This record gives sequence, structure tokens and C-alpha cells, in this order.
Amino acid sequence: MIELKNVSMKFRMANDRIFSLKEFIVKKISGKLEYNEFVALKDVSFTIKKGEVVGIVGSNGAGKSTLLKIISGILTPTQGSSRVYGTIAPMLELGAGFDIDLTARENVFLNGAVLGYSKQYLIDKYNEIVEFSELHDFMDVPVRNFSSGMTMRLAFSIATLVNPDVLIVDEILSVGDAHFQQKSAQRMRELMSGGATVILVSHSIEQIREMCSRIIWLDRGTVRMIGNTDEVCDAYTSYSRGGFSDSEVESDVDLTSYKERLYTPTFITKIDNNYFIVDCWHHRVIFHDNLIDPIKEWATMPGDFSTPHSIASDGEVFLVEDTKNDRVKILRRKGSTFVETQKITDIGSQPHKIVYDANHKRFYGIAASSQEVFVLKNAGKEVVIEKVVKLDYLNTAYVRAISLIDGKVYFVSGPGKIVVAEASDLTFDIIAEYKVPFELQGMNDITKIGSYYYLSVYQNGAGDIAPRLVRVRDLNELETKYEDIYDLLQLKGVPYYFSFIDNRVYLTEIDSYSSIISFNIVNDHICDLQYVYDIGEPNESSRRRHRQR
Repeated sequence: MIELKNVSMKFRMANDRIFSLKEFIVKKISGKLEYNEFVALKDVSFTIKKGEVVGIVGSNGAGKSTLLKIISGILTPTQGSSRVYGTIAPMLELGAGFDIDLTARENVFLNGAVLGYSKQYLIDKYNEIVEFSELHDFMDVPVRNFSSGMTMRLAFSIATLVNPDVLIVDEILSVGDAHFQQKSAQRMRELMSGGATVILVSHSIEQIREMCSRIIWLDRGTVRMIGNTDEVCDAYTSYSRGGFSDSEVESDVDLTSYKERLYTPTFITKIDNNYFIVDCWHHRVIFHDNLIDPIKEWATMPGDFSTPHSIASDGEVFLVEDTKNDRVKILRRKGSTFVETQKITDIGSQPHKIVYDANHKRFYGIAASSQEVFVLKNAGKEVVIEKVVKLDYLNTAYVRAISLIDGKVYFVSGPGKIVVAEASDLTFDIIAEYKVPFELQGMNDITKIGSYYYLSVYQNGAGDIAPRLVRVRDLNELETKYEDIYDLLQLKGVPYYFSFIDNRVYLTEIDSYSSIISFNIVNDHICDLQYVYDIGEPNESSRRRHRQR
């Protein structure tokens, strides 16, 4: 455990330039030595429990490094107290103990000794250090000939040998190239999963979100905010970008009340024993084991998402598109929660929906803005890209959905049409096209239930928001006749994606009004309409959360 009580740290800086010890003594005795007092930390108090992973955020000069040095015992606070229970491994300045004239091999033992390791321990671990650093061919080369990245990789490999009670990490997860950064992040996760208490400082908000359960926001030496990762990161990010003023951060509006609500829930599904809701404009995916408990009881999947739209799974991997960041995130189960294991990019612009084809054991997704369909496959240790195809027949349409119906893929919206394509051979050649009338051209999703095709609609052909929910027996007749069932289902917002759970149809409602409804269809008759969650219009906390990314 770590406990800080009313910690302040002041530094005295001489106004005059002193060029010798004699000059300093003369001015000191004569009382002519003048100082400026710099307050690095002011009245900082908090407690970190055993096993917590806590992030510290703040701009340059906020006092983050000073705080870590006090916790590490390098600095003694001017006022207050700092107590740490257990062994500490501070990773503050990697490579600080290196002698650049010695070889990498010699520096392993020198730097290891500085960190408190015995010679025998370092001998036993030497091959592991070299293997992890990937510097096999350079161990007998003087460190002065190393690039900065090579030096940091060697230092990181030595520093992370331990399994301490408390691990203090200051801006070291950007070590080396992209490949080594992934390795170092994985090593950090292993240390965290071993029960270590971790304090992490990073300017990468994504790393902070991914790894930390609680955040401390420092601002000019004082604690501005302590709380849940999403809550503090969102407030800090928005403040840094000019989104929130000081008064807004300190206002009476509960910035975390959005967690009790939904705002534009685009998709709901059930995978194994858990229900999942993609809460798009709250930038999160939540999960729970029942649909009775209120939203505040649901857990949040890890990951820094920005406007996700759907989730798909083969039971082993869980894929969520991170739409605004042009990527798909892969998560796997870990006990009662999930861990992010992979990010997939180069699949087009704004991936918008993913579906799983159990027959061919593939995932199909659509990139809304670039009209590219991507095919992903679970290869065991990782999910791989099987194919990415630009669909020229979609022209420049914004395509919100890809659906599997009777073994074929259906694309909506389209350039004034619904397109059906072949998926089994991965050609995505057109099988059929169906024109749609002007008022239905901004389609969201399509499904088939019984004798009818059901279409949810966001906008008309001019781009005006004009929500509709329609059904038709024959898509060839869509231009001339269809049944509008928007009022029948008592909708108030925009109907979005369909799903099927426990023999019932589920439909999400988004934008100006957020809800999730379910109903049965018996002999093409809609019956037993139920509101699963009826949230209504967004509150101020939800609107702010939406604006933050």
C-alpha cells in the first residue's frame, strides 16, 4: 500500500549565477544570496491499495516526476509524509546506471548491481535479458555505439526482471520500435497480473486507459481530480483540448452520471452467458449476465474506444470496431473480465459493423467511409486479415451495415440501393441489386424474419434525419410499396441494428432518444413488445461524454 498525507515539495533556486564555491560562501555569509521558491507539489494526499494499477496524468511541469521520486524515496518532501509498504522497483530513468564505455554485456552486471541484483542472479537471468532485448549480436559492443532505442531496450530488459510489491513506471512504455513496444507493454501486463501495485505515468492516454483502474490528475502541483479511469481521462483530455473550462470541471454537473445511462446504444447481443451492449456515443462496450439490473450495474470492457458500433465473437475472441480510430480491437476473456490482446488496422476508413460467419469461421466487416469489406480469421494466437476488398459498386456511399442473410452478404446503405453479394468464395461479386425510394436511402440495417425483410432507416436521400422502420416481402417491390412499422413499435428516435437473442428480436434506438426494445414475431405478426431499457433523451453528462472524442 502507498499512503501520502499532505505532501508538499518546494525547491529554492538562486537568482544570481554563482561561478565558484568561494563566491557562494561570501554571498551566503553576507546575506546577499537571493532565492526564488518553486512549489512543485502542494498538499497532495491519496492512498493506493495493494494490487491497484494507478495512472498519473498532467501536463509538463505538473509535478508528476517529482511525485514519483518522493514515493520512490529519492526525494524527501518539504512537508507531509509518504509511506510505501513493500519492495519498490522504480523505473524512472532507464539506462541511468550505464557506463557508455563498457559493453552491453558488462553493463548488464553493472546496471543490475545498481538496481540491487546479485551477481549470481544476473548470471542466471543473463540469457533471458538478452533474449527479451533482442540484442544478441550487440552484447560485446560498447554502449556508446548503441542507438537510444537499443540502450532503452537493454535497460528495460534488465529493469523488469524483478517481481516487486510496488512498480513505479515513468514514461517508459514507448521503448524501441512498434514491435518492442508491444513486447514491453505485454511484460508490464504480466507484472501487473502478478499482484504488483503499479503507478504509471505516461503522456499516452490510450496506454493509461488500457492499463489503469484509477487515475490521479495533477495540475501545477495540486491534485485536480482522482477517480475512475474513464471519468478522469475524459475530463483531462477535454480540458487539455479546451473542451472543459475550470468552472465546468469543478461544476455541480456529475461528469460520471452517464455510466448509469445509455446514449445511442447501437447494438445488443448475447455471447455465452453474458449480454453485451455497444454504447456508441458513450464510447464503451458494457456487459452483464442479465437484462434486469440497471445499467450502472454493468461492467465495461477495457479499451479506449471511440464510437464503436458492434461486437462479434466466435466464443474465443471478441471483435469490436473502434470506428473513429479506423481499427478493430481484439479482446479475450480473462476470468470474469476481458483483456485487449490485439489491434487490427489497414482495413479501411471507419469500420462500422462486424458479423461472424459460423459456417466458414470468418468475420466480415464493412468500412463505412471507404466502401471496403474486410475478412478476419481467428488463427489461434492472433486474428489475421484474410482479405480486404474495395467494393467499387458501392460508389462513394456511406455504408453502415453488412448483414448475413441465407449465406449471402447484404450491404446498406448503398448508392440508392441494397446490394447482395457472394461471400463464401471471398469474391463479393454482385448477386442482386434492389433500388430503394428516396425516403429510405439512408439505411442502417437489414434483416429477414419470417416472410419479411426489415429495414431501419436514419436519413432520406438528401441527408436529412428522417427515421423510419419498414418491412417488405419482396425487395423488388421496395421502390413502390412497403409497410411502415415505426409507430407500431412506438419508436421515438432512430432505429438502428437488429439482433436475435433467446428467440426474440431486439432493436436498438439511437440519437435523440436512446432505448432497446424487444418483440416476438409469430406468423409475421409483431407481438409482445417490451422495453428492455428506456433511457430517453441524453442528459448533460452524456452530451459531454459524446463530445470528448
